[in-house]
Amino acid sequence: MAHGPVSVDDLRGLGLFAGLPDDELAPVADAARRRSLDDREVLARRGDQDDRVAWVMAGRITLSLDQDGRAVVVMTLGAGDMLGWSLLREHAVSLTTARAVGPAEVVEVPADRVLELATSGGATGRLVVRRLIAAAARDLDATRAQLLRRNEGVISAG
Repeated sequence: MAHGPVSVDDLRGLGLFAGLPDDELAPVADAARRRSLDDREVLARRGDQDDRVAWVMAGRITLSLDQDGRAVVVMTLGAGDMLGWSLLREHAVSLTTARAVGPAEVVEVPADRVLELATSGGATGRLVVRRLIAAAARDLDATRAQLLRRNEGVISAG
C-alpha cells in the first residue's frame, strides 16, 4: 500500500471539487493523500470509526455488508466515485466494508477538510453542500435499486 501527495489539479478532477478556487483547494490538497490498494485489500471496515472521505482514482471498490456470515455487495464504485460521505456526520463509523477489486488507487481527504469547505459560507460552501447532497442521493438511489433487485432474487455487483 503506497501513499503519495495530492495536487490541486488532482482534486479539481473530482466532482466535489470541480471549479473551486485554488486558494480554497490548496489546504485540502495539502491534507489529502493518495493510497494504492492491492486486490481484496480493505480500505474501511463496517463499524470502524473513520475520519476520511475517499475518491476512487483507478480500479474498483466494492461496498458490502455482512449477512448471515457472507458479504453482500451493495455497490461497486469506479474512477471518480466518492465513498465515505456518511463519515461527515457526527460520531462517524463506516456503514459498509470497502474493499478493492483488483489493484486500486484512492485519494483520501480528512472529513474535517470537506466540512470546512461545506461550512465556509458563500458560493463555495453552498456548491459543496449541494454536491454532497447529490452524492448521497445517488448512492441512496443505487442502494434502493440494489435492494429491489435483491427482492426479485437477482443480486448484482453494482
